[in-house]
Amino acid sequence: MPRLTEDARERRKARIEEAATQLFIAQGYHGTTMREIAGRARVSLGNLYNYYPTKEHIFQSIIHRYQRVIDARLRAIFEEVKEPLLPENLTTFARRVKELVNDHADYWRLMYIDVLEFHNRHFRKMFENLTRNLRRQFRHHFRALERSRAVWDGVDPAVGFTAAYMQFFNYFLVEKLFGGHQHFGLSDDRVIARLTDIFTRGIWRPEGLRRLRRERARSSPRSEEKKKQAARQRLRRVRSGSLP
Repeated sequence: MPRLTEDARERRKARIEEAATQLFIAQGYHGTTMREIAGRARVSLGNLYNYYPTKEHIFQSIIHRYQRVIDARLRAIFEEVKEPLLPENLTTFARRVKELVNDHADYWRLMYIDVLEFHNRHFRKMFENLTRNLRRQFRHHFRALERSRAVWDGVDPAVGFTAAYMQFFNYFLVEKLFGGHQHFGLSDDRVIARLTDIFTRGIWRPEGLRRLRRERARSSPRSEEKKKQAARQRLRRVRSGSLP
């Protein structure tokens, strides 16, 4: 029997991995057998083992194949959004995240399977050192913000962008995979606008936060007790004749 060309081998592996992906998503990793994968891919069980010695090798290969695509998409996004904490660029970033989640929903479904069945063994590197990696990617932008004192003292731009990065991914993952159906009660565009506003301006007006703290201090149990003590002292002084 003639040997398959490298292109033919890759096409067959792609067919096997597509079949395995469908089965893993439908019935879980541990709920899927090699025989089922072979049947869905229309290859013999022996032939399947020629390509993949174990089922986990198939799972790993699927993730690596997707990861190359995701990494390329993220590099393109970072190239487009070189100053991500500028409001207009943060808005663009959020829209690209939405596209990325929607275009590769199966990748994110496999991530949750990995969390449930492998304790995130295969996807862990995606989140390891995330802030450090983002700091390195956008170091010139973040340093410029700090030098110009464009951000509040003590605010780390890399941590701020990491929070925005994770919030946008989480929002669109809930919408796509968990049937969020506008779980913020707003359209996607309005959510992006509101979150961008929060991340770039914050929630509190400085004077508003100071006023709230004063009001809470006045109404705190300790403050109420002080008022009661003052009232009791005044009453005693009145009774003793030291006050009119």
